Order: sequence, then C-alpha cells, then structure tokens
Amino acid sequence: MDKIRFLGRITNEAIEKEFGKIQTNEIIVTNEREEHIKIRHPEDYELFNKYGAETVHNPDTIIRDGKNKGTIFMIKKLPETNLNVVVRIALETDEKGLKNSVMTFYRIRERNLRKMIKKNSILLGKDSVLYKKE
Repeated sequence: MDKIRFLGRITNEAIEKEFGKIQTNEIIVTNEREEHIKIRHPEDYELFNKYGAETVHNPDTIIRDGKNKGTIFMIKKLPETNLNVVVRIALETDEKGLKNSVMTFYRIRERNLRKMIKKNSILLGKDSVLYKKE
C-alpha cells in the first residue's frame, strides 16, 4: 500500500458549492504520486517540495477540470512562473474513506493558464478580474 503524506486542507466553500458535499477537507499525496512527479516532471519536483503545501493551503486560483470528474487545478503564481497542483476531490458519492489526493504537479505558463481558464470554470480567483470569460 502506498504511504501517504498530508499536504494541506481545502478551506474554500466554493469546492462544496461546485461539487456538493466532500468526504474530507484533507489533501494528501501518496509516494506513488510523488514518484510520478519526480519521473514525469523532474524539473518541477523541487518546486513541489518547496511550494506544494503552500499552493494547496493558499492558492491564487482554483479551476474546475471540465474533463475529469471531481478534479481541480490549484494554481499558485510566482514571480517567474505559475504552479499547478492537480487534485482529485473525494466526493461524498465516491467510495467511502477516500481523501482529496494530489494527482500531479507542474509549472504552467501564463499563456497556457489563460487557455485553461477559458476552457474551464474558475471556483476561486484572487486575480479573477484578469481572467474573466468574454
């Protein structure tokens, strides 16, 4: 069984407003997902260790993933780049005992972030005026 590490908590009511009741507010990352980040996004792994918890604790933007059920993008803006923690939310309708889990983590360019916002719904946005859908 994968070892898990507590990463943070979802504290935003917008999540339940969008998805309905969730099983827990805890966000975890398994060692299998950390290995995925190391292998698939090796240049981002150090950033994940440094900013992953801060990104889920205090995201600048939360975007609903329109393609994958119960999944959100938690975005943190840094001076040089943006960080994206992809989290699968443990919905009340899912198997009992699940936790909100990090699926992956990577840097995202501003241009790609804008495309992501156009294609999906913003649940929380400190800069939401900048990203308003037209």
